[in-house]
Amino acid sequence: MAGIGIITNPHSRRNRRFPEQMRRLAYILGDNDTYELTNKIDDVATVAERFKKSKIDILALNGGDGTNHVSLSTFIEVYGDTPLPRVTFLRGGTMNTVSDAIGIRGTPSRLLANLVEKYYTGVPFETTERDMLKVTDELGSRYGFIFGNGVVSNFLDVYYGTGHPSPTTAAVLLAKTVASIPVGGKMIKDVFKPFRASLQFENEYWEERDYTTVIASTIDQIGLGFRPFIRCEESSGSFHLLALTAGPLGIASMLPKIRMGLPLPEEMARSRVAARAVFKSNEPIIYTIDGDMHTAHEEVVLEAGPRIEVILR
Repeated sequence: MAGIGIITNPHSRRNRRFPEQMRRLAYILGDNDTYELTNKIDDVATVAERFKKSKIDILALNGGDGTNHVSLSTFIEVYGDTPLPRVTFLRGGTMNTVSDAIGIRGTPSRLLANLVEKYYTGVPFETTERDMLKVTDELGSRYGFIFGNGVVSNFLDVYYGTGHPSPTTAAVLLAKTVASIPVGGKMIKDVFKPFRASLQFENEYWEERDYTTVIASTIDQIGLGFRPFIRCEESSGSFHLLALTAGPLGIASMLPKIRMGLPLPEEMARSRVAARAVFKSNEPIIYTIDGDMHTAHEEVVLEAGPRIEVILR
């Protein structure tokens, strides 16, 4: 057995808050398993090279959405044409939207204990497969599950600005934002500021116009249980993209539908399942991948990335 390789991000908010739980994970692993702490991005590349050489069977990531996105981006680059091992997420971060969406529940130690027990006793895992989302700008390619700009990235900017990122903070901020829409104000204008862009798909072109947000994903959720990407599993090798043209009141009116995973009105939200989309704008494109913020100039290319096997339990 090549074993399980676990990567822990000691800087994730949850791991900083519960350091004893982070240390406890190392004692759960079997003799063939490897536990690595990654203090910086360069460490992830070094670990990926080591795991590739030892041919680990399972990659367990102990962090939140951001840690998972950065780690998987690095592993995809390092592994190249070599297939990735099976992956699981141990929910060691503040935001675990991807885990929530695909059905991973539990604490890091409980999830890892179940993983180790099944691995060494030969009990079959329950797994799922998901395409990753490849996002390319002038600085290179990154891989994640959720892309968003406009309202989404603007909201995250305010959220991170609170200095206390957590699901509770995000929920309270969303409630305050929606409640303040009727009276307007600077924050509402900043969060819902429209931008001009065009979108080119494989065989369709969406002309340049004002959008409030462009979002795309290979999982159905975008956070806090909201499910706008109801077509994300319509076909393999694709993602679900939504381009919203509605203003603050229109978006607020759509929130119940998004929460329940219902189709959105076509006059306010354009929808497309695609394998590739080129997003162009004459202004800087500030966007997020799984909660990490980035800025591109003029163009972002979205493509279906590698399809990975994820262990649920």
